[in-house]
Amino acid sequence: MKKVLTCVGGIALSCTFATTVFAGAVDNKTNWSAEYIRTLNRNAATDYADIAAYNPAGTVKLTEGFSINGSIQFLAKDYKNIINGSSYESDEPSYVPGIFGVYNKKKWSLFATLTNVGGGGKVDFSQGDFTTYKVGKGVAYQYDRGVDLQVRQAIEESTGVDPGPAPIGTYYAGELTSQALTAESYYLGYTFGGAYNFNDMVSISLAARYVDATRKAEGSITTTPTPTGEFVGATDVTANVNYEQNGTGWTGIIGLNLAPNDVLNIGLRYEMKTNLDLKAKVKEGDAILAQQDIPIINGQSNSRDLPALLGLGVSYRITPKLRTEVDLTYYFNENADWNGSENNVDNGYDLGVAFEYLFSDKLTGSIGYLYTKLGMDPQYMLPENPELDVNTIGGGIAYSFNEKFHTNISIGNSFYRDDSFVSQSTGATVKYEKNVFFLALGLEYRFL
Repeated sequence: MKKVLTCVGGIALSCTFATTVFAGAVDNKTNWSAEYIRTLNRNAATDYADIAAYNPAGTVKLTEGFSINGSIQFLAKDYKNIINGSSYESDEPSYVPGIFGVYNKKKWSLFATLTNVGGGGKVDFSQGDFTTYKVGKGVAYQYDRGVDLQVRQAIEESTGVDPGPAPIGTYYAGELTSQALTAESYYLGYTFGGAYNFNDMVSISLAARYVDATRKAEGSITTTPTPTGEFVGATDVTANVNYEQNGTGWTGIIGLNLAPNDVLNIGLRYEMKTNLDLKAKVKEGDAILAQQDIPIINGQSNSRDLPALLGLGVSYRITPKLRTEVDLTYYFNENADWNGSENNVDNGYDLGVAFEYLFSDKLTGSIGYLYTKLGMDPQYMLPENPELDVNTIGGGIAYSFNEKFHTNISIGNSFYRDDSFVSQSTGATVKYEKNVFFLALGLEYRFL
């Protein structure tokens, strides 16, 4: 008879950090608008209202009046964990919205944004992944040593026989007869602030952001132990995980825009660290998640700060019709509090370049490139969404129907660099592969 039990939480630790958005650092995400997708570089832009998120000090250079901008992105994701040659996959898509509003009047502007600043979607490994593989092996190991009282009690209940501690050296190989997990993570950021233009050359901005973070995971692994010694009464064991974590925090954002002349513009943005403590809601009966290195206990909180970042962009108009922009976004991962997990990752960065060409007064085309370095060894990556280095190419068009109504249409792909390692805990050879294809549509209306 199958006995359903709660079990150890390697699964929980991995799932809670699962993210699905392609641009940004380990936790920070920066793909907020269709304008970003078609250029991949917006830190020095001064053309659409989405710059309230990328170059807030540059909002004073927008057309006077109120502008509202909305974007929706579709991301087709192909994630693979290849374990000893067998492939475990998730192709769950993501939809990422963004809303931006700017009111500009002469020397000052007010702005507000709603964006996903971390996480951003869902993964669904219906056949399991390396997380469930590790947990399944852990269940079998518990039979080996007989250290899990719940397992031994369950066997006694189902067979009427007290198995006692497993003899040292007795091994009960566990076949993973079924495994699956889903994980979801999103950090909604509500930003509001203002900018002031001292003169044609210098403007500054100040803003505050409220972050509402949610992470949830649900998974199960069933193993069928096969006794090979004196141990009796072995039964199927199912390990379940079902929980949610929530937290909120505030941070400040400082911006600077420099325009030395008509062809050169420099944007600078510093987002301070957001202190986040994620409080857990664990389904009754799953309290054994407390046995992890980073416990997940119902009603208790774990630190998972959103790291600070520095965004720098330089825009240069080569000709009246051709503009280029070079961006660097640097993520201070090492200074965040992740309950010690920050020791397994270096600071990361995005480095990119974009070219934009004005075909007519109404039509603009662009193409952009972005390289993202996350600074993490594969053995520390999340099986649900491994933090692989990536090359991204995006492009699209912007079309102005009239002075008030504008649209952006974008397309692109992120080409992740595969990475592999040999697991010290299981001995398995693991390879991570990812690819993300994306489309975006943005609309902007200006109340002039």
